[in-house]
Amino acid sequence: MRLLRHRADRWTVAHALAVLTVQLAIFVLVEPLWLAALCATLFLPVQAVAIACNHYQHHRPVFVRALPNRLYELVLFLQTGTPPYLITLHHNLGHHKSYLEPERDSLGWRREDGRARGLAACLWRNTVGHLTWTVAIGRRFPRVYRRLQAWSAVGALLVAGLLWLDPARAAVVFLGPMALMVVNVARLGYEQHAGLDTGDHLTASRNIESRLYNLVTFNSGYHTAHHLKPWLHWSELPAYHAEIRDGIPADLRGGVVTEP
Repeated sequence: MRLLRHRADRWTVAHALAVLTVQLAIFVLVEPLWLAALCATLFLPVQAVAIACNHYQHHRPVFVRALPNRLYELVLFLQTGTPPYLITLHHNLGHHKSYLEPERDSLGWRREDGRARGLAACLWRNTVGHLTWTVAIGRRFPRVYRRLQAWSAVGALLVAGLLWLDPARAAVVFLGPMALMVVNVARLGYEQHAGLDTGDHLTASRNIESRLYNLVTFNSGYHTAHHLKPWLHWSELPAYHAEIRDGIPADLRGGVVTEP
């Protein structure tokens, strides 16, 4: 029986399962709390790749059937801090639908006067408003919002179980990194869009063409291509980026900025 929709997703699933294995190993096997905290901190760059896995999962679910997708998303929740359907609301229906209209974009990088917020201000706004934005969007999409509420409850039970086993260890191995990942998502969005011309799809996103970066982030650097065709599988983004590359301004092809 076919399990995955796309064969390439064996790599994203393998990464998520490997990260979970390391998380559990640190939680169970690393005895001194300070050492567990150190291991979890050093592991953050590897864990951060789960953000890309989670992002693509909410655009193109990797499994054929619904239940394996939700279980996979619960694994990713323990790595990114975002439960099933939250990205669907906040990112797909909030950011993607409105990223050319910054005043409505859930990323919120533009101030009311039209100027770009600084990185720190944008991170604060997104961290504090992560749930409130999602709730506001959820009121417009009640069916998706109900699913988010149900699966968030399941995710909360998982976290409660970890806290019951060992509160301090759960905090340093799971909860702390999850919170940092939520902030990191906002940072990535800021670097990809803040301060850009939103009059055209080809000028509204920054890209990273580094082969190494795209290898370890499942082609997350091809951001313009992703926004033009958000349904396109991550393995197909390089080819599409090559098709549209000449239309992307040269300064938006190869890097990021933090203060527009």
